[in-house]
Amino acid sequence: MRKVILVYPDTRNSEENLILPLSLVYIATPLKDRFEIKIIDQRVDRQWRKTLCDELQRGKVLCVGISSMTGPQISGGIEAAEISKKHAPEVPVVWGGVHPSLLPQETIQHPLVDIIVVGDGEETFRELAEVLSSGGDKKNVKGILYKEGGTVVRTADREQFPINRLDNLSYDVIDIERYKSTPLWTNSKSLPVITSRGCPFRCSYCYNLQFSKKKWTSLSPKQTVSSIEGLVNKYNISGIFLLDDNFFVNLKRAEAICRLIIEKDLNISVYNANCRVDTIIKMDDSFLQLIRRAGFNQLFIGVESGSDSVLEKIHKDIRVNQVLDASTKLRKAGIKSFYSFMAGFPFETLEDIKKTLSLMNRLLEENPEAIVYKLQLYTPFPGTTLFEDVSRQGMTFPKTLDGWAAYHYDHIHFKGFNKEHRRFLEDFHLYTTFLDRKLHNNSSFIRKLISSFYSRILHYRLDHGCYASNYELYPLKLGLEASRRLFH
Repeated sequence: MRKVILVYPDTRNSEENLILPLSLVYIATPLKDRFEIKIIDQRVDRQWRKTLCDELQRGKVLCVGISSMTGPQISGGIEAAEISKKHAPEVPVVWGGVHPSLLPQETIQHPLVDIIVVGDGEETFRELAEVLSSGGDKKNVKGILYKEGGTVVRTADREQFPINRLDNLSYDVIDIERYKSTPLWTNSKSLPVITSRGCPFRCSYCYNLQFSKKKWTSLSPKQTVSSIEGLVNKYNISGIFLLDDNFFVNLKRAEAICRLIIEKDLNISVYNANCRVDTIIKMDDSFLQLIRRAGFNQLFIGVESGSDSVLEKIHKDIRVNQVLDASTKLRKAGIKSFYSFMAGFPFETLEDIKKTLSLMNRLLEENPEAIVYKLQLYTPFPGTTLFEDVSRQGMTFPKTLDGWAAYHYDHIHFKGFNKEHRRFLEDFHLYTTFLDRKLHNNSSFIRKLISSFYSRILHYRLDHGCYASNYELYPLKLGLEASRRLFH
C-alpha cells in the first residue's frame, strides 16, 4: 500500500489554542481505505524532522501534502518540502490550503512546489492521489496546477465541495488524545467540528470572498448531531469547538440542530459558534433560550470596529448601536459573547481607533461575563477586496512564497501612517492584551499580577479618554524585546 504524508506546518503562534488540524483529517478520510496515511503536525511533534525523514526513507511514499495559511506557517511548509526533496526527490510535493489557493500562480513558481490543490481539497486530492498511483494524466484532475516540461499547467476549476458528502470523518487517522483541547475560558475537553463552510456575506477583509466565492454549504441537522454524538461517545468529550466560518447562516437549520441535541440529551458545551451581530438581532428570546439549552454557552462575534464609518468601508453591514443591542440580548439570555476587533486600516483615523477602544471597554463594563480579545492589527489577505484596494493605494506585498513566509499578523502593514499613528496602534495592540483579565485566569502568578496592573490602568485610561503618553508600557516593551533576543 502506497503512503501519503500530510504535513501541518507550525503556526508559530504562542497564543494559539492547540486544535486538531481538521483540514488534514478531511483530506485523509477519503484516502484511508486505499492509502496508508501519516499526518505530521509540527506543533506537537518536536521531532517532526526525524519523523518525516524516517517515513520518506521507508519508501512507498506516493506524495507529501502540505497545508498552509498565509504567513509564518509557510516557513514550516518550505522546510518540510526541503527535507522531502533531499531524501526522496522523486516524490511530488503537493501544496494546498488558504495561501496556495489565493495565490496559485505565484506559489507554483517555487522550486519546492510541484502541484497545487486550489480550494476545497477532499475530492481533488483523492483524484490526484489515484492518478499519481496509477500513472494517469493529471490534466483530468480538476482544481490543480502542476509543472510539466518547464511550464505550468492549470486544469479546469472545481466547484466548492458539498460538505454533506463527507459527514463521517475519520478522526482516528491522527492521535486524538493530543488534541482534546480545553479552551482558555472553559473546563471542558473539546474536539473541533465543522458543520458548514463558507459565508455569503461581503466583508472586504475576509479571504472567504475569494476562497469560497460567497457560497455556503452545510451538513444537515441530522448529519451534524450524528457526528457530534459519535465524537462524544467514542472520545468521551464534553464539548465541541466549532470551526464554521458562520454557523448561523440558516437559523432554521441551527434551530433543528439544537432541538436534536436536546432530544438526544447529549449534555455538551458548544464553543466558538461564529455569529454576526445582525443575525443576533434577528434572534428572539425563545431562540436564544433554545440554543443555550442545547449547550451554546458562548458565541464568537467579529465586530472589528467601533466606528460606523469604518464598518461601512469594510462592508461589515452592521452599525455600532446593533453591537450594543446584541450584547444586551446575549447578556439577558445568559449567553457569553466573545468579541474580536481590529485596527490599522489605511483609511482609519485615530478618532476611529479611539471609538473602537471605547466600544471594547464598554462591552466589558456592560457585561463582565463577555470576553474581549486584544485589538488585532489589520492584515491584508491576498484575493480580498480590501487587498486590491490598498494595493492600488501603493501598499506593497511579497512576490514570492518565501516572502509571504515573513508576513506576520502582529505587524502594521500600511506604510502611510505617520509616527504618532503607528505608535498609537502599537501601544494599544499591546495594551489591550490586558483589557480582559479573564483571558489570563490560567496564567502564571506573575502574568496574572502583570495583567491586573495593566488592566486597571488601561480601564482608567479608556474611562477618562486618556490615550497619550503611555509611559507605563516602557518596562513591558523592554521586557518583551529582551525576551525576543533571548529566545530568537
